[in-house]
Amino acid sequence: MDSQEIELITRARDGDQAAFALLVEKHDARVMSLARSILGPGFDAEEVYQEIFLKVYRSLPTFRFESDFSTWIHRIAVNTALTKRRSLQRRRQKEQIMDGEDDFFDSVPNNPMDNPENLQLRKEILQQIERALQEIPDRQRTVFVMKHDQGMKLKEIARALGIGEGTVKAYLFRAVENLRCALEPYYRARE
Repeated sequence: MDSQEIELITRARDGDQAAFALLVEKHDARVMSLARSILGPGFDAEEVYQEIFLKVYRSLPTFRFESDFSTWIHRIAVNTALTKRRSLQRRRQKEQIMDGEDDFFDSVPNNPMDNPENLQLRKEILQQIERALQEIPDRQRTVFVMKHDQGMKLKEIARALGIGEGTVKAYLFRAVENLRCALEPYYRARE
């Protein structure tokens, strides 16, 4: 953590709104990306993003400068997004049961040069990936997203989640295995 960030944190803790705005600006892209990745399609990541920074603001007095500020924010972001995701999933499941609806992608990005068979296969694969990601345990999905979507190193993920690097590796391995099993029929279809 550099001296400029330490100064911004200190000023923000003392109520300086401009300093807090600069901290948000510095970390907002990664927090939004992380929220979107954990929540998945169909969830309001913008709402969770605002909730994350509200929690960061309220929790600033508890930040003790023992870890990187980005690690501390990531931990808040992951926990908030996971909690929101679980809550929204429970609500959706109740609504689906009552309405008898199925929840799939509304649209899938396509390459206009593709033939109809490839477009359909791509759509099916994307749906299966989304379903598979939703089915794996939250911690596995979170680690997978942080590694492959956020591009974080294992050490960073371990710090952000407050777990050991070996545990991160185990979660990542299990996530990849679960996804591989779920997607195996589509690999065969592609061959």
